[in-house]
Amino acid sequence: MDRLFNERRQKHFLLLLKYWRLVFNDHFVIALFFLFGALAYGYAQLLPKIPPHNLWIRLLLVLIMVIVAQLGRFATLVKNADPVFLLPQSSRMRRYFRQAFWYSCLPAELITLAGVVVILPLAMVTDRMTTILISEVVLTAVLTKWSWLKLANLQITLQFSDANWLCYLQWGGSFVIWGGTWIINPLIGLGLSILSSIISTWLVMRWSEIDWRQAVLVERNRMATVYRFFNLFTDVPNLQGHVKRRAYLNPLIRWLREDTVWHFLYGRGLVRNTEISDLVLRLTLVMAIILAFVPIIWLNSAIMVLALYLIAVQLMPLYDQYANNAFTYVYPVSTKSQIRDFKDIVRKIMIIVAVIMVLASFGTQRSFEQLIINAIIALIEVPILSTRYVQLRTKKMKK
Repeated sequence: MDRLFNERRQKHFLLLLKYWRLVFNDHFVIALFFLFGALAYGYAQLLPKIPPHNLWIRLLLVLIMVIVAQLGRFATLVKNADPVFLLPQSSRMRRYFRQAFWYSCLPAELITLAGVVVILPLAMVTDRMTTILISEVVLTAVLTKWSWLKLANLQITLQFSDANWLCYLQWGGSFVIWGGTWIINPLIGLGLSILSSIISTWLVMRWSEIDWRQAVLVERNRMATVYRFFNLFTDVPNLQGHVKRRAYLNPLIRWLREDTVWHFLYGRGLVRNTEISDLVLRLTLVMAIILAFVPIIWLNSAIMVLALYLIAVQLMPLYDQYANNAFTYVYPVSTKSQIRDFKDIVRKIMIIVAVIMVLASFGTQRSFEQLIINAIIALIEVPILSTRYVQLRTKKMKK
């Protein structure tokens, strides 16, 4: 089992390294350097304006650390064929998953500690933090993530594979621990994290046989998340798209859809295609958060221009979504109507995105000047992207 896990770990690392080289190229690294520099500058300018002993800041610290606790999953490296070929070795898999836990623990704990480093200046502005209190917070973060991974380990056992409450416990336990840390006292949070880690470790030591189907599903979902991240920057052949119903988006579909063939197809296709819609949603949220914290006017406006352009680029694959469907070529509609309907869909989506980003640019600085400038940028750029840019891209895609 040691050799099996070491081989899989090495292959997994080489796979990630291949994509990391494509993602973190020279241009992207330079862009990240300026972006994080601007965010750090905005963060530093914001700290002196925060009043001490602010309850809302404490609640914000709880929310941030609860979210950070969910980052970094349990990597089992289980393959689809393992339920067949490794089933006779089920009794020996405990050692395999023990190695998988330690393999998952290191990067997960590093992410958690990075989150603690980021929020500590905010915590020190709100309350007086001594070295002892900082040590308690750091230890609380490490133990909270430890118990989170132990609960994730339990989810692939026969005894707890159907226990959906474990997922709620991961969120709820983190909320209780960090609520006790920031609202009451860091020592309370440390005690709760120690208790949580002891209980979760004891449950893992008493685990039953592995649920192979659940283990395969958990690893497949984890890798799908990794592949979707890489797909933001490059094509990922291993990424498999899927369609799922989103009844809560019916009002959006009714707004996008009109009484034409291509409006109907593009409206529903955009919402149902999780690769495109999720990508647009994530980019919008990330860029909105960045705009909210960047205080430099010219840099904020430049990010606004870049963000609208990037989202328009990500909408372009929607045009060819039905290119392999033979029935679209026998529709009694012209190509001009297809391009016209696609432009209208892009325009409506870009209006929603632009409104979100303009409101986000008001930001933590409450700058009406920045709000007005970004609104003017949106009024100019959105029509250009939804008409001229779409026209040029669709011509290239048809060649």
